[in-house]
Amino acid sequence: MKRNLFTSSAVLLFSALTLACCGGSSVQSPSTEEARAALVLPEAPDSAQRSAAVQAARIWGFVKYHHPAFARKSLNADAEYFTLLHRIINAPDSARNAVFAEWIAALGPVSMRSDSSVKCEVFNDFAWIYDTLQLGAPLSRMLAEIRQADPGKNRYVEQTSVNVSYIEPEYTDIPDEDIAYRLLGVAKFWNAVDSYSPNRNLTDRPWDEVLRDYTAMAFDSSVDFMALYSRMVSELCDSHVNSWFIPLFGGRFVPVVCRFAGERLFVTDTCTLVPNDFRVGDEILRIDGKSPVERLAELAPYMSCSNRAALMRDGSYASLLTAKEEVQLEYRSRGELRTSTLSTVDGEHFVGRIYANLYSPQKPTFEEVADGIACIRIGSLTCDDEPELEELLKRYDKLIIDLRAYPAEYDVIHKLLPEYLFPEAREAVAVLLPQADTPGTVVRWVESTERSSDSGRLFRGQVVLLVDACSQSMSEYFTMFLQTIPGVVTIGSQTAGADGNVTRIQLPYASFSLTGLGVCYPDGLNAQRRGVKIDRVVEPTAEGLMQGRDEQMEAAIDCLNGARI
Repeated sequence: MKRNLFTSSAVLLFSALTLACCGGSSVQSPSTEEARAALVLPEAPDSAQRSAAVQAARIWGFVKYHHPAFARKSLNADAEYFTLLHRIINAPDSARNAVFAEWIAALGPVSMRSDSSVKCEVFNDFAWIYDTLQLGAPLSRMLAEIRQADPGKNRYVEQTSVNVSYIEPEYTDIPDEDIAYRLLGVAKFWNAVDSYSPNRNLTDRPWDEVLRDYTAMAFDSSVDFMALYSRMVSELCDSHVNSWFIPLFGGRFVPVVCRFAGERLFVTDTCTLVPNDFRVGDEILRIDGKSPVERLAELAPYMSCSNRAALMRDGSYASLLTAKEEVQLEYRSRGELRTSTLSTVDGEHFVGRIYANLYSPQKPTFEEVADGIACIRIGSLTCDDEPELEELLKRYDKLIIDLRAYPAEYDVIHKLLPEYLFPEAREAVAVLLPQADTPGTVVRWVESTERSSDSGRLFRGQVVLLVDACSQSMSEYFTMFLQTIPGVVTIGSQTAGADGNVTRIQLPYASFSLTGLGVCYPDGLNAQRRGVKIDRVVEPTAEGLMQGRDEQMEAAIDCLNGARI
């Protein structure tokens, strides 16, 4: 088994850093730069060394969020990671548990947390810390003790009323593609999710497997950090997570806006950025010889989506990505097969058009969509629209609320609409708030609607809600509140499944957003990944997209006109 040997200078520097880290309450970490300089990594780690790096990341992260030493400014968690990793990865297999125990002991004693009156629910019990076969009895006991410790005010997380905020340094001058910083990024993200994401257990793969795979990938210099991070964060299966699939796959777009019906891709907006002969309803068959779904399959591992509906929503433009200045398109227009060579556009000039089309379509806030049926579009409704809203609700007794966009104003659901739509306060959502001082737990509470202060203003007619994959986050939250309206019907297709407040974590080279809260219905049904409850599922069809129809709106109109759900 070949291992890298220490250089004499590295040994001396590392020894000095180790001594600096051994003083109980007087622990003083080196700087991150010093610790990184002392870290010696194998060029080609063997399986034992990769496993050691995984264990180092797991134990470091657990201790970082549980041990009161990390409330002190004198302790630098990133430097401690590099120092610990150096010791572990270069130690004999039989000595590693003792090295972990020595590192933890040097952090100083802990005091047990006092009983709290706050009732917490556990989403991660960190059962692995009790595995004496893997850890040995002494190390397992230390970790179990730390689990029950009072962490104090940890420097790296902060409790807010809506999430746990991560407090991490931003490195602006680190070497490109440095393996050590890549490993640190993987360790940080994985542990942040492991300790504080109430949606940790909703991923497609067990979260424990993710650390192993991406630690191995971080060692692989042939994988650039954008690909490494994009794939890693996508494992969270969270549509709130941003990734770099656009620059990874060329950063240029075929400049048309499209939408999938099943696995067929249709033009919904021909755009004007590049002259073209497309018409709304044309079907894109192949782009440079590949079908849209084939192209999407290549991108999917790098796209963080809560569910398939969100994947197909984002895939409607991701499948049009390319690095080329021109592409050859095969498409079907009104039954005729055509081929066209089309110039592409830089993503910076096109992404705004895509997002506006998906989340902020330019349609009137109030509209009569059929005889005797009014529609309110949540994407542009604000509290300033109250006079028009009041008049509209007086004139109609059949109402569609279109939530297939991002709400224009948060106060609409708590101040404006309750006056006209909520006759009484009803439980709407259950919120799961992670606890900064107790990793692996959440506090649950139920939010109820406001109620009208004047029953004479209440709308007494029928209400239908419209949703689809563009109903995300606040739109899903609005929907869950509006679903408490007596007799309301929800029509449409699966929503994005990314409810709850967003938090952000800074990693070496980049930062990422992720859902910071858990959101369920009061009956316990999880809205994350699943999306909101739907009474009648209506998916866009190929025929409907070719004809430029809004089949979900048609279904809502039919429902209000007496059609059975």
